Amino acid sequence: MLLRRSVVAAVIAVSVWLGARAAAPAAPELISVFPFGGQQGSEFTATIRGRSLDSVSAVWFDCEHLSATTSAVTLEKAPVDRAPKASKRKSSSSAPLQLLTLTVKVAPGAQAGVHSMRILTPSGLSNALPIRVHAESAAMEGDSPHETPKQSQPVEAYPVVVNGKLAGKGEVDYYVFEAQQGETLRLDALTAGGDFDPSLTLYAQTGSWFRSDRLTELAFNDEAVSYPGIPLHATLSYQFSRKGQYFVRLSGFLGEGGPDHAYQLSIRRVVPEQIDIDPMRAAHLPPPSEDLSWKERSWKREVKPDRLKVLWSRAVESLYRPESAANQENGSSGGDSRFTIPDIPVIRIDDDPHGASSAPVDVTIPALIEGTIENPADIDRVKFRVKGGDRVAVEVQTLQKTIPQFNPYLRIVSTGGDEAFTNVHSRVNTCGDLILKQVEPKTTYSFPRDGEFILEIRDITHLYGDKSFAYRVLLRRQVPHMGEVHVAEDQVNLVAGEVSKISIDTDQEEGFDGYVALTVEGLPKGVRAVLGTELEPAVPPQFNPGKIERFRTESQKATFLLLSDLTTPPTLAPVEARVMAQPTMKGKLGRSILVKKILFTLAQPEAR
Repeated sequence: MLLRRSVVAAVIAVSVWLGARAAAPAAPELISVFPFGGQQGSEFTATIRGRSLDSVSAVWFDCEHLSATTSAVTLEKAPVDRAPKASKRKSSSSAPLQLLTLTVKVAPGAQAGVHSMRILTPSGLSNALPIRVHAESAAMEGDSPHETPKQSQPVEAYPVVVNGKLAGKGEVDYYVFEAQQGETLRLDALTAGGDFDPSLTLYAQTGSWFRSDRLTELAFNDEAVSYPGIPLHATLSYQFSRKGQYFVRLSGFLGEGGPDHAYQLSIRRVVPEQIDIDPMRAAHLPPPSEDLSWKERSWKREVKPDRLKVLWSRAVESLYRPESAANQENGSSGGDSRFTIPDIPVIRIDDDPHGASSAPVDVTIPALIEGTIENPADIDRVKFRVKGGDRVAVEVQTLQKTIPQFNPYLRIVSTGGDEAFTNVHSRVNTCGDLILKQVEPKTTYSFPRDGEFILEIRDITHLYGDKSFAYRVLLRRQVPHMGEVHVAEDQVNLVAGEVSKISIDTDQEEGFDGYVALTVEGLPKGVRAVLGTELEPAVPPQFNPGKIERFRTESQKATFLLLSDLTTPPTLAPVEARVMAQPTMKGKLGRSILVKKILFTLAQPEAR
């Protein structure tokens, strides 16, 4: 299903847009919105905090079931800390902070999850802010202080989502609710991003000899680890042993607080089939035909039995040859329609320990190995044969816990005990006095000779292991293919008669030595994309990168210049363009793959 977009005009006539000839501010910059979501089938009033919010002509959502109208723009009066830049685009950070009030309508058909919202002005399109749609009823934090248990704000019923804000440093919010004996509730403290790290504490009022209102802590949650890519949301579930009143305290883990520290407190009963659903999941996921989320070297990307088909779809499928011809220099010329790309057999490693004394499981390349490091120091082992010159790739997927809790360590040794390679990338730092080591989710290697080898799989610490330490390890021959295509821009605001650019980096994986054809389709009327050149910044060589070829890919850069003349008409709504990539090998074209969607606007110079 194609992702549909909706732009809801804020009742501003086209003549106003074309008549904006006075010097207008830079493109709008959105910092935060409060509240950052609402219930399906409801309307709510929200306030956007940002810069250059004047002359809003439209509110843009990524879903036709969301719409909004604006009502007022005011200057923020209270002095605040300087907000961080929201993106790498041209910033208006020197402009005064403003507050934009809008009414958001969520139709019943809006999908639950996180959507995107932007605003459009004569100067261009803003960055995106998340808007979370939920099925539970919504409530607002009251105006009265509730920073102590005695002041706790009552939560009358659940499931419910309470929208609140920790407006100052060190602020805490207390809520009180009644739970039934034997029921299990899940509490989530959700944020819209940024550096706000919330924590949840659950209390019962047990009293003591000295204080009848004394609270006893029942549960506490902050995310187990702080690591790039791991959300900062706090979640806890608790089964109540008796009926009564209970208190929940929401705070910043390090006392954070400020005008952008908005949260949603979700309280709901635990439903077994929904226990693993992420409340901050994206509402819209691209269809399989739109490969917008391709990640080559990520611990959480999917490695399935059809992995060879997926990789060859990023190369040229007609060049695929079966394993029997893979090493023959003058073998099949490719393009033989009789050859089909088979699924990879799955080898399930039993849950019994596979230590050094146990016999490894025999596998044949390619093989997809599934298992679990159930206990500390548990080692799973498989044995395979290779020929001299075989170029292999080993990929790891963590299914539940991942880095930095579960650190999969792969070690390939000969049957005689000699180590061939591991998935640990060792390199020397710039000063030359420290060796940095890091486990990697993908490793490539070329075997110099025939032999029988053993692949060992374990956690690198030897200290941890449980049923959540589940993995998939794919052992296969290398497939030269187009890897990830990096396009930094999400939106581009153009000015008629001026030149802008988008830069694209293409990863060329596993010895891919072909070409990648790039095109930009669907640009605004009158805008052209032509290839250009630019100087790459000088980067000093690494002191000692180690065997970097095993863990990093080669990349190439392309630059598109976006050209228009002064007569090009301005856009009245964002135009969604598509960056397409098409690999070529040995004179043959592969599939054309959609790798990025970018929103474009075009303004007249006078409107800037």
